[in-house]
Amino acid sequence: MSDQCPSTPVQGFAALRTRKLGRLRPWAWGPDSVALLEPLFARVTGETRTPEQRSNPGLAELYSKAWSAAFLRHFLEQAGKTGPGASLLCGETEVGVAVNTVDEALAAIAAIRRRGHHRIVVKQALGVAGANALRLFEPELLDSQRRWLANSLPGGTGFQPVSSISSSLNPRQLVVEPWLERVMDFSIQLEMTADGLKLCGYTGLLNDARGQFQGNWAEPHHHKRIPSRVIARFTEPADVSGLLLAHYANLFEMLAAELRRRDFTGPLGIDAFIYKDAAGRIRLKPVVEINPRFTMGRLTVELMKQTCQGGCGWFRLMNQARLRGEGVADFPAYARLLAERHPLHLAGEPAPKIRSGALCLNDPARAQVCLAVFQVT
Repeated sequence: MSDQCPSTPVQGFAALRTRKLGRLRPWAWGPDSVALLEPLFARVTGETRTPEQRSNPGLAELYSKAWSAAFLRHFLEQAGKTGPGASLLCGETEVGVAVNTVDEALAAIAAIRRRGHHRIVVKQALGVAGANALRLFEPELLDSQRRWLANSLPGGTGFQPVSSISSSLNPRQLVVEPWLERVMDFSIQLEMTADGLKLCGYTGLLNDARGQFQGNWAEPHHHKRIPSRVIARFTEPADVSGLLLAHYANLFEMLAAELRRRDFTGPLGIDAFIYKDAAGRIRLKPVVEINPRFTMGRLTVELMKQTCQGGCGWFRLMNQARLRGEGVADFPAYARLLAERHPLHLAGEPAPKIRSGALCLNDPARAQVCLAVFQVT
């Protein structure tokens, strides 16, 4: 570290108080980030936003899976029912239902099973990365599953808030939805600006069998196309890509109106997936959840700006379990393995970009929970 850089985060924050700042861009806005960064608001020259404009109940609602489910239902009702390619989308019965009591949860579960979906997932409205969810695959509800429902709903003790955002809305809601036979996950990265909603790119999503996040990938034309590996899973009609992009254009228009109404600006990501329905046809669930913040998919899009044209990028989070799968003992050993198997090659002038190879995005010697890796192929 040079003598011109602050040696600690505290010193770095103090140094910012003496500088002019264009904008503040935390990972996400909430009561905690507002409290932390409010001393810097007077130094911001590129925008004028009050603490209430950065974090309020209307914005906090966007973090809830219940809101995402309601938005998807509204989209399907308004824009997805008719027209070319309507049969490519999920039906309204595949959309999650928000519940506030155990009785409501049990009724929602029974209704889904009457429609022929035996497997069900119940999600806490503010769960993250596939966690805080209950999978109901057994013929009947187990006592332990009933306790989870009771503890997660009002009056229970099992809710684990993911951040102080939860204090701004009803954190005790659950979302009950059919467990669908996923084929491939992907995400859409967007930026809401004063001029409207801007598409930043499409990225593939790597999730484990439980739907928990593992990484992202991006193809060469990710900034304007749904991944070709997603489109290739559809056997008909011929112009699947164009039809799905048209659906998303309608969805973006509806979403922009919602965001404008809440005076939201900044990054957001939409998680989506394709799945097999009961007849074996591939269909799209265009919104699984909407994340009004920076996401790992957005990080992947930004990393792709540092790659040579035509390359595919893979962003992964390696934890201890995945290290064992690679046959290495720790993060430094894995970093050495990467350097041997996938040496970094740069190309281009005047600013070289990554042609191929892998690099670690955090220090392997200091990593404790996970190691972030970006690889170009």
